[in-house]
Amino acid sequence: MNNERVKEFVVKASEGEMFKFEGYLSTFGNADRVGDVIEHGAFDDSLKRKAVVPMLYNHDRDKVIGKMELSVNAVGLYVTGYLAENIQKAQEVYELLKFGALDSMSIGMRVNDYEPIDKADPWGAWLIKSADVLEGSVVTIPANEQAVVTSVKSNYEDELKVLKQENLALRKENLKLKYGGN
Repeated sequence: MNNERVKEFVVKASEGEMFKFEGYLSTFGNADRVGDVIEHGAFDDSLKRKAVVPMLYNHDRDKVIGKMELSVNAVGLYVTGYLAENIQKAQEVYELLKFGALDSMSIGMRVNDYEPIDKADPWGAWLIKSADVLEGSVVTIPANEQAVVTSVKSNYEDELKVLKQENLALRKENLKLKYGGN
């Protein structure tokens, strides 16, 4: 009696989400290049209304390259970005992200509540207490130097990792059937 098992599988890529990266669109408590500081909780109301925003390249509204899923943690506004695989500029951005030539992001937002950091200079740097996130951009030069891409991958890589784990488990199971044991 042949106790071997064979598992067939097909590798699929989810359309529109082939290229993926993660990182921080904004961080809390640090001054950006113009001195503005984002307060923890500044995006909470915005994310309750909309937690997915368009992804642009260098804030150019004519260069939509994907979408960003937003969440907040202790560090800042965390994103999972999905570059649209069928858009030429998105493919270029993905290659530059993988290569490390692009590694920064920037937030497009509408400030709802703020106070001047220096009361004597109301038009200077702001402490931003509440803001709506309108878009997120992959940029060459960020306003906030801590708004960085932390990982770049494709869903294909995720899928391949799962398949390798499944294959290993299946091989172990086949060895148990062939030779007995636990």
